[in-house]
Amino acid sequence: MNPEESKRVEATEEKTSPPETSAQEASQKTAPKERSKSRPVTVYLGVFFAVVFLLLVMSFFMQQRSHQALEDLNESMSASQDLTALQMDKQRLEFELQKTKEDLAQAEESLEKLEKQAQALECLRQMEAASRTSYTSLKTLVEQFEESELVDYLPTEPVVEGADAPADVYRNLYAMIY
Repeated sequence: MNPEESKRVEATEEKTSPPETSAQEASQKTAPKERSKSRPVTVYLGVFFAVVFLLLVMSFFMQQRSHQALEDLNESMSASQDLTALQMDKQRLEFELQKTKEDLAQAEESLEKLEKQAQALECLRQMEAASRTSYTSLKTLVEQFEESELVDYLPTEPVVEGADAPADVYRNLYAMIY
């Protein structure tokens, strides 16, 4: 075969075999193109999922922080309500204390009055006993009684039913001396 024929044979072989080789070459050429086309999509999806994941994590932490803030607010509100209740209790107790102090003052005043009344009645008893024994001792007791100002504490009503009132008994004794 001469060189020209060999070129023709090769050319015909190439023409008959090119579909096989061109399919291989085409698959080799398209494979990198498909890879190069699918690679940006994969990167895009990866970045997309990473961003979504970061947003979810940020959302979770923001929700936790707002939940904590709500709990703090609830605690603050309950503390405020407790404080208000304590203030109300304090005011109620102060009112009760004031009322108790007033009641105590009245009770002390009544006790003092009753003690003076008891002293006046005791002096009257001593004057009655002295009226049976000695005129001079009765006069001395009446003068002391007048100076002590216990006269105002003698009851004007009878202590025992059917008896004279202690104030009336004292006036009778005073009238006997003066």
